[in-house]
Amino acid sequence: MFKALDVEAQENLSQFSRLLWQQRMSHRIYQDGNRQIVAVASSADIAHASRLYEQWKSGEIAPSPEDNTSFTEYFSFNKGANSLFAALWRYPVTISLILVCCLLAIIAPLNSLSDTVRLFLYPDFALGTRTINISAVLNNFSFRQFLNMISPMLLHAGILHLSFNMLWLWEFGRRIEAKQASWSLLILIIILALVSNTAQYLMSASIYFGGMSGVVYGLFAYIWMWQLFDPAKGINLPANLVFFMLLALIILTMIGLDSIADTAHIAGLLCGVLYGAVVATISRIQRAYKSKEVS
Repeated sequence: MFKALDVEAQENLSQFSRLLWQQRMSHRIYQDGNRQIVAVASSADIAHASRLYEQWKSGEIAPSPEDNTSFTEYFSFNKGANSLFAALWRYPVTISLILVCCLLAIIAPLNSLSDTVRLFLYPDFALGTRTINISAVLNNFSFRQFLNMISPMLLHAGILHLSFNMLWLWEFGRRIEAKQASWSLLILIIILALVSNTAQYLMSASIYFGGMSGVVYGLFAYIWMWQLFDPAKGINLPANLVFFMLLALIILTMIGLDSIADTAHIAGLLCGVLYGAVVATISRIQRAYKSKEVS
């Protein structure tokens, strides 16, 4: 990392650090004797960080308060289209997915099994049998099949199914998108959908399933792992929410209803744990290595 600022040790830089994170500027603050060092990840950010510090000290700029806005507040009828566009600008991947899922829930509810629904179902690699010919699948695999391995996450059966998944997608998706690039959230969602949908297909031997819940549990686990392995990044979850999500998964699995894709939930959770633990650990190691270069 590159040294950008050297200030007195007693100065509280917590709000300045928050401002840097909101500017998507990766950094580290550490103490060196009776001084505090602010190091940034790129040499190109040194001048920008110094300028932000002067503006912050003079009161010209301040970090935005943490967005605790609820889903219903953003989409209340009183606020209208301006609120929707503001949310779309701030969380493009999260909001786009919510809008697509809501639209499909209206025109193609999963339980209708209409022709439109069939366009989004997982591909039947077994071709109606109980056996998958791996060689034939690989030889005939198409981009359309790849998309269909992801698309079941967009289908929902009923208002309760949709509401539950969209509220949690909003809660977890925006937390990630606020701290990391939107493209990284999109890649994460694609990976989670591929893993959870494929696991559900293999265990159920059926293509008639859908929902965002496998992805939702993966997003939850991803944030949880960042909180455990690299808390300095500031992607956090309340402890009671972690307990609730794990308890809900246990209860849903024990109930074992045919309409609940238990395998997708568990596969999404495990994928999120693995992926989150790996990338958070790599991030922490890289930051520690770069901080040694500065010192």
